[in-house]
Amino acid sequence: MPLADLASEYVPAIDAEMSAVLDERPEPLDLYDYLRYHLGWVDEDFQPLAQPLQRRYGGKRLRPILCLLAYRSVREDWQRALPAAAAVELIQNFTLIHDDVEDNDPERRHRPTLWRLWGVPQAINAGSCMQALVNRAVFRLADQGVPERHILLATRILTDCILELTEGQYLDISFESRFEVTLEQYFSMANRKTGALMEAATWLGALLAGGDEETIAAWRALGRSFGLAFQARDDLLGIWEKAEATGKAVAGDILKRKMSLPIVYALTHAPTSDRQAILTVYSQLETRPADVKRVVQVLDRCDARAYCVSVVQQHTAAAQAALDRLPDCPSVAKARGLVRLVAAV
Repeated sequence: MPLADLASEYVPAIDAEMSAVLDERPEPLDLYDYLRYHLGWVDEDFQPLAQPLQRRYGGKRLRPILCLLAYRSVREDWQRALPAAAAVELIQNFTLIHDDVEDNDPERRHRPTLWRLWGVPQAINAGSCMQALVNRAVFRLADQGVPERHILLATRILTDCILELTEGQYLDISFESRFEVTLEQYFSMANRKTGALMEAATWLGALLAGGDEETIAAWRALGRSFGLAFQARDDLLGIWEKAEATGKAVAGDILKRKMSLPIVYALTHAPTSDRQAILTVYSQLETRPADVKRVVQVLDRCDARAYCVSVVQQHTAAAQAALDRLPDCPSVAKARGLVRLVAAV
């Protein structure tokens, strides 16, 4: 099933649940409209957007969709898991709000970032507000008849996930001020920054549906492997994808001097002269188009792109193997389709 079909099936319900969480606050502060803007529902004047624009600006909602697919592999009343799916997506988005500030990114999904419109202090505040709403979303599981012990466990899973995400972001930022990053250190970062939330999403879905230990373990393994494949693909696209396809500058990760997977691979595998070329560019205060081209040439010479593709394929194979441990059903088949989309690099 194409991603667009999955989005049509699940995203309206996911967004409605997140909207309900925001609407619970008693006072209609502009702060919550900042969040609605970031989530893709309104424009910068807080006017509602048409559905196609909401999909364009709101992102793919992959993580909550995976949560609901995991749930639905065990039982059909997937609406019962919507609060957990909403919590997962709120985590994804509060980290993006903070990430845009930390990376000084002026645009996300083809329009100005929250901090560019309302300033860094309010963007930090908005991200923190959205983080607090994560727990508000989880508590709404009680309205769906979920036992308290499962709500407590869900809260712990998401809290631990946020800690892992923060550790991953710390490592990612710390890499920007050093050049001796190893592939092992990179994968430790990616495992936390991207793998943790994918795993939490699938874990919660299977757990809340009452899956047995093997079912939960398989979905957790799927989520973690899918996250690692997704991060490697994202790093690949951050250098080689066209701007019109990503909403970002061509080789944007080089312009920001990020220690992404292709760069780390080149610094550990390229000849000394090529490694020095990258270090020279990354040591400059300003990166020019000619510098970007020079770094891309180095990456091409040491086959960094092919290496990244192999990493994506390795982790998508692990994700598919996890799905092989589950009984055949429509939601497992749809999860396979998502994994294949990531593998198509």
